Amino acid sequence: MRVFVLAVLAAWLGLGFNTASAEVTHPPLEAYGDLPSIRYMDISPDGSKVAYVQRHEGADYVALFDTVTKERTYLLNIDEVETRGVFFADSENIIIRASDTKFVPGYRGEFLYSGAYGYNLKTKKLKFLLRGTDNIYPAQGGLGKIVGHDDESGYIFMPAWMGDRYSDPNYSLLRVNMKTGKGRRFKSGNGDTIDWFVDTDGTVLAREDYNNQYDAYKIYTYINGNRELVYEAESPRIPFSLIGVKPDRSGLIIMDDTDSETGFNELYEMDFSGNITSANLERDDADIQGVYTDGNRFMVGVRYSGAVPAYKFFDSEVDAAVAEVVARFPNAAIHVDSWSDDWTKILYRFYASDTPGSLVLQDRTTGSLTLIADTRDNIPPDALGQAVAVSYVARDGLKIPAIVTWPAGVDLASANNLPLIVMPHGGPASYSGVGFHWRAQYFANRGYLVLQPNFRGSTGYGNEFEELGHGEWGLKMQDDVTGGVNMLVKEGLADPDRVCIVGASYGGYSALAGGAYTPDLYKCVVAIAPVTDLRRMLSDERWDLGKNHWVLDYWHEVIGDPQAEREKLDAISPANAAENFTAPVLLIHGKDDLVVPIKQSRIMEGALKKAGKSVTFIELKGEDHWMSDGDTRIEALGAMASFVDQHIGAEAE
Repeated sequence: MRVFVLAVLAAWLGLGFNTASAEVTHPPLEAYGDLPSIRYMDISPDGSKVAYVQRHEGADYVALFDTVTKERTYLLNIDEVETRGVFFADSENIIIRASDTKFVPGYRGEFLYSGAYGYNLKTKKLKFLLRGTDNIYPAQGGLGKIVGHDDESGYIFMPAWMGDRYSDPNYSLLRVNMKTGKGRRFKSGNGDTIDWFVDTDGTVLAREDYNNQYDAYKIYTYINGNRELVYEAESPRIPFSLIGVKPDRSGLIIMDDTDSETGFNELYEMDFSGNITSANLERDDADIQGVYTDGNRFMVGVRYSGAVPAYKFFDSEVDAAVAEVVARFPNAAIHVDSWSDDWTKILYRFYASDTPGSLVLQDRTTGSLTLIADTRDNIPPDALGQAVAVSYVARDGLKIPAIVTWPAGVDLASANNLPLIVMPHGGPASYSGVGFHWRAQYFANRGYLVLQPNFRGSTGYGNEFEELGHGEWGLKMQDDVTGGVNMLVKEGLADPDRVCIVGASYGGYSALAGGAYTPDLYKCVVAIAPVTDLRRMLSDERWDLGKNHWVLDYWHEVIGDPQAEREKLDAISPANAAENFTAPVLLIHGKDDLVVPIKQSRIMEGALKKAGKSVTFIELKGEDHWMSDGDTRIEALGAMASFVDQHIGAEAE
């Protein structure tokens, strides 16, 4: 069977493996735990500059790369904010999106406060957008959202909640002067409004509303000057995703969960009379993972799911140019990041066995590809473990796709009984693909085999595969994780006595479920920001969002109804199964996590201590759900590395 396994690993992506052992460089832990040295890349509309965030002398800067002179400039120190994105509003103005966890007196609880700054390349001035704008509601998240650019240079469109703390706010559209940072109400929404779509001339193409109390979904347009109802439906949650505008401005683009013929999701076109037709972009082997839109959300192409991404762009010449790059590097996962307005320059991110992430510029006028920077310049190619796509059969016969990352420099032909780390992804509505995963690559560099299973309930493999995970937290979804371990053990690749499970968010839940419900399988458990008590989680969601919110309907379908399925939810909550644990547990949680509150880990810690089990709990000050801070990520990775080494690494031996 070993020959079969190697053939599958090599053939899935057409990868050419070097099966001989090699000398391996071991970069310091900080090289993996810290944030990438290059991130959030965007090319200017005229193609002359690339803006990005760069880690420089221990601090984050907004940096600029001149595509003509190839010179780099550090514009602005932004180390004091949690940066969420950098992009061009126009060729003279850069937008910097940032966020922070805030508590505002007079309002219940904390929230993730986000905002946007505008930086002018000529004046060198930085403005906090919407600061000083009249009637901005004082406590709101999502304030940095930009939905369109104005024909007039220096102006953009931003939605925001308007009103004072004594009234019910409305979600309106503002036209913002980037020179002053102030906005003026351009079009009024109401308390049900959730999104706006606007043309460059200011025409409001669509306003999207949803009323949680009455399950009422509506789309309006203002293309004829007055508000007109385009579409309405009664639905317990938002019925589909309104994601863009047709390139010819004749209608809107929506994404639905599934195409009835292929079983994979599909894009549809909705004209301004509410008629819906297929966009004919579906595939019978992949979901549409995302769409590419310009600054006003006019759609230009789509990205398909898979171990490596695939693309379809509406402009045939652009489509051919991207396809040429993908074909030229068949062993790489290539991501299209941004492009100039005329598409003569396209910015890519490459992930392959010889790079942890490279930023590459394609110039279609010259046919050249230019390496701008490596996103992690302190991790050389020989330090990388090779991440490849595999599949295995679950207990009930379902085919489970997965990513296996081999220890760097391992001799694949003779490798056996390797220490294994199972790393289930978060979501659970997401999936693991080929790319640089900082935790997986760190452990692969230190000699561990890493398995990232795409259990049922994962996205990217069709609607049926995702729905098979509904109601299966801790049950069949966990069986799928177990099946991956059993496959690698059966093939002789993994040592059954040296297996740990490490996960974050839903992956953290899965790690604890592994320790609770298959205790003989794992020698240690690491759970980062995990859900541990499902009924408590759903109760908190109800308190935070309100009893009528559509998100609750989604969670009841995916996890279970806390009233009708009380016993089931208790039975699949790891905090209620602390007595079952035999492996030691490491809990890691950010104190500012607003997605999974830190009390979920505190509940688990208390249950394990009460049961007399081994548990270590690390609380990360100032950290959010995504580990956005480099220092605390390094701290967390250091704790994980020490813990895993102690139980299945050289220390254990």
